[in-house]
Amino acid sequence: LRYTKKLNRFIKKASLKYPAASFDETIYDPERMLDTHIIEELSKCIWIEQGKNLIITGKTGSGKSYLANAFGIAALKQFKTAKYMKASQIINELSKAEALNTYQESVSQLAAYDLLIIDDFGLMNLDINKCRNLFEVFDCRDPFKSILLISQFPVASWYDLFKDHTYADACLSRLLNDSYRIEMN
Repeated sequence: LRYTKKLNRFIKKASLKYPAASFDETIYDPERMLDTHIIEELSKCIWIEQGKNLIITGKTGSGKSYLANAFGIAALKQFKTAKYMKASQIINELSKAEALNTYQESVSQLAAYDLLIIDDFGLMNLDINKCRNLFEVFDCRDPFKSILLISQFPVASWYDLFKDHTYADACLSRLLNDSYRIEMN
């Protein structure tokens, strides 16, 4: 009972999109062509303890967000702290924090979670300020805290999402260096 109450508190704080997500039988559907061995290994959350990142890419409707939330639940069951946010939400919150002079506190909050789940990466226009804000988030977490990044776009196209290529290099090196990747079909 105590475990369940504590877990429910952690799940509520994580603000997951799918708070009941799990590694159900759909990941074993042969048509999905998922590497279930890798998913099973990653579900143990050792990658989070190692501060590594996980990148999930694939087409709209392929189940990326659901799978990412299942990884979030797996981490929460080990009482790791997690937070789910859309990339645009992070960027907007940091822009507001700049205006309110609470930017460092906001970045520090994002740095504190064991796992930061960022959904819909690549759907926003990344001007120089947004590039800088994303860099601050990625940098404050590197190399000890994990990011689970979800995108409809293949990793090969990410560089061009950034208006500033110096930030593109810096962000992508922190995100992709020694990260795990799952491609959803």
